[in-house]
Amino acid sequence: MRIQKSWVIVLDCNYDTLRYHLAPKMRPIGPICLLMLGILLSRVVLCQEKCELRKDQHSIKVFSCTNDQSKFNSIKASFEVNASAPQLAAMIMDIVRYTEWQYNTTQAVILKTISRNELIYYAEIMSPWPISNRDLVVHLRVEQDSLTRKMVFHYRGLPDYIPQKEGIIRVPLSRSTWHIEPVGLNRLKVEYRMEIDPSGSLPPWLMNKLSAEGPYESFFALKNSILSRNYSKADAPFILD
Repeated sequence: MRIQKSWVIVLDCNYDTLRYHLAPKMRPIGPICLLMLGILLSRVVLCQEKCELRKDQHSIKVFSCTNDQSKFNSIKASFEVNASAPQLAAMIMDIVRYTEWQYNTTQAVILKTISRNELIYYAEIMSPWPISNRDLVVHLRVEQDSLTRKMVFHYRGLPDYIPQKEGIIRVPLSRSTWHIEPVGLNRLKVEYRMEIDPSGSLPPWLMNKLSAEGPYESFFALKNSILSRNYSKADAPFILD
């Protein structure tokens, strides 16, 4: 039997760009290769989504995106901010001050510090009456490319990490990413993506209609307050400037 080096391809449809994780393996040549290619191409079609611009103010753009995998739209946003990489990283990792700029966040506390660039936190989000407040537990991790200085912040919900609180609905699914790259001296470009299922009786059509407001208000507050907070390299020493 003839053997050649091939690649195993894992397709991730969670975000707007298709990401492939490649690992060399030794595989025999045969019809199974054509079968896997067909499956891959069908997954690419399923991953297509339609995005609609919902907010475009103060150089902040927020899109609401439909896809076949959820009844709740995902959110994409982009903006630029005047700050250094350590300053922005310090603000994002400053969990207890989320109440000052994250939309309708009434409480935010660190539950566990795993390392200087990784932690688990709890947050409660206020909802308009008569909708119950939501809360979520999030695993947050930051990584940075030492050559390009690009940063990625990964947020992933951990709904079963702590017991639920009476009268508050735990968010069963949440994940988001911040892709951040330098575009000038103390100038950063942010590409944000979020997927969330708020659970409860909130109608998907209503959630989809209102979902752009929170990210826009949060990023507007971040842009207008980050320099006044006097974050420095010392607040995020693990991030390269």
